[in-house]
This record gives sequence, structure tokens and C-alpha cells, in this order.
Amino acid sequence: MFKGSLVALITPFTKDGEVDFRAMCDLIEWHIESKTDGIVLCGTTGEAPTLSHEETVKIFKEAVLCAKGRIPLIAGTGSNHTAHAFELTLKAKEIGCDGALVIVPYYNRPTPEGVFQHYQVLSKAGLPMIVYHHPTRIGIKLPVKALARIAELPNVAAIKDATADLDYAIELTQLTEKPLLSGDDTLVVPLMAIGAVGVVSIVANLIPKEWRSVVALLAADEVAEGRELFHRYYPLVKSLVIETNPMGIKYAMGAVGKCSSRMRLPLVEPLETTQEKILTQVKLLYNEMSAT
Repeated sequence: MFKGSLVALITPFTKDGEVDFRAMCDLIEWHIESKTDGIVLCGTTGEAPTLSHEETVKIFKEAVLCAKGRIPLIAGTGSNHTAHAFELTLKAKEIGCDGALVIVPYYNRPTPEGVFQHYQVLSKAGLPMIVYHHPTRIGIKLPVKALARIAELPNVAAIKDATADLDYAIELTQLTEKPLLSGDDTLVVPLMAIGAVGVVSIVANLIPKEWRSVVALLAADEVAEGRELFHRYYPLVKSLVIETNPMGIKYAMGAVGKCSSRMRLPLVEPLETTQEKILTQVKLLYNEMSAT
């Protein structure tokens, strides 16, 4: 159901720090025009931890109104409080989102059984769900068999793997047939080589059409061409994650005039040295794109 280049959409803010819904809708329109395969709302890149429940729900509503069914919308409904995650997932379904991205509960450090029961509850919401496993964000790394067990729950549509562990991903593909999505732009080539069907992408915010071409080529087993394009964009991809995501991509989007680079504390603009590296890569790539 969910495959290809799925953008982890940034959440634009006004200079006063409020959600900029007009800029958000403009970004959604840009992704529709660019043939992005799907949009993840209110994920890590969307600064979900700084959004209130009311803001999150309004983002879902406004995105559905803007998209008008023209592109799949995946609502970030994860929480370390199962009841809240369930409520938000139900709300996303009611609003008309096409799926939910749900991170493994963070900070609480639950056992594998606790994580299983968390997703067991959420599966009852009846919305197709991507299970998001990101050990460095959540503080635990599930045993691969535990994640495979979760994958077999009703309404689990895919797994987003951000372990940065190729052996783990290979073993997971051997234990479940549920689609695998890369959680890292840098690992899209090897993960798709072992069977992943796409990526939840940071860089797709900035170069949606171009990044979709990379993923489409890899999906079509045109590996040489896909790898060549990947290497072209790799320096930009790396520059965006020198510091904590989404600081890099938010700065880059502001630099090219797509929206304000404003973030909410505790996130701040990247260091000047990082800004220079990002701007260098952005200028090189944009100059190359304009020349062709």
C-alpha cells in the first residue's frame, strides 16, 4: 500500500511560531506536482514532539482538505502513551488520512511484550499502520523476532526500519512478508537491494521529483542508473543530517524560499559551519539542475 518516495514533511511555522497552514498546503501541492508517492505528516521531521494535540489534529484536517485525495497522507500518531496514540489514530482515520506512522513507544523503555500489546491496541483503530522502529530515538532495539511478530498484527501495512543495521533488516525480511521502508535516505540503495519497497525521506522535502526518480529506478531494478543518481545527491543528503534532524532540512527549505526556517525550541538553527556545508550542496545541486 505504501511504497516509493514518501516524504517526511516538515511543519512550516510563521515568524511568530504558529503552524503556517498556507505554506504547508503549498508544500503539499508541490509534492503532488512532483509525483511524490506519499506524505507523512507530523513525524520526527515534522517536529511532532513540539506540536500540541490540537495542532496535530488540525494539521491532519488541513492536509486532507488540501490534498483532496490526490496523494496518500500518512498521519504521525505515535506516542509513548498507548491511549493517546489510539485516540490520535482514530481521529486520523475519522478525518480521512490514508494511514498512520506509529513509532515504537519511546522513553518508557517497554519490554517487547509491552510494545506488542501497544500495537495490538492500535491495530484495532482500523487504519493501515506503518510500524516505525528507530532505536536511537526510542531508547530500545527490539529483537528482530519481536518486530516480526508485531508485523503480523491486523492493519500493520509496513515497517519503517531506521536501525542502520543491514543484517537486522535482512533477517526481518526473512521473518515477515510485510513491506519494508527505509528510514534513512543514506541507506536507500542497500535496503531496496534486499527488498525494501521505498523510503520515508528527509531530502525529498527539498528535491521531491529528483529523489522520487532515484527510488523509482531502484524499485524497477535499474540499479546502475539509480545508484548513479543516488551518488549525485548523496553529499546533499549527508549535509542535512550533520546535526539533529530536522534542523538541517528546515534550514535548507528556508534557504531556497519554500518556507520559513523557523523551528520550535529545543531545536535551533544549525551551526554556521553546518549552514555553509548545506548551502554549498544546495547551490551546487540547484545550479546543476538549472543547467540541464
